[in-house]
Amino acid sequence: MKSDSASDSQTSRFESAIRDYAPKPSRKFQKLLPLKAGIAELRKRRASYKTIADILDNLNIQVACDTVFRFCHEILGEPKAHYRRKRKTSTPRVRKRPGKDSPTPHALSPGGSPQKADRWTEANGPRIADPNTI
Repeated sequence: MKSDSASDSQTSRFESAIRDYAPKPSRKFQKLLPLKAGIAELRKRRASYKTIADILDNLNIQVACDTVFRFCHEILGEPKAHYRRKRKTSTPRVRKRPGKDSPTPHALSPGGSPQKADRWTEANGPRIADPNTI
């Protein structure tokens, strides 16, 4: 019977140790932990990580802005924003010749056949000389 009560007390102490466990903060955050409330207040006022690092540097607490970033996300629990880059569109760009406002799309060549009047408005691709116009 004594062994049951001893194991119950050990179990209850172990469970309380589990409840009270908090991971030890890293050494680099030791300087920032006493200033946790102030850093949180600055972040609520939308101060950048660089601004916070500069303020701390003025107080002779040298810390990099990426350390302030990690502190805010790991200790203060700020969510990490996921930014997505915009995809570049694959639409061809139209090049315009300087000095011309609106190029005509087609014109008649001296022989009467339609051909493009302004070769600068063509989209991508290599420029190949037309042997008929040389």
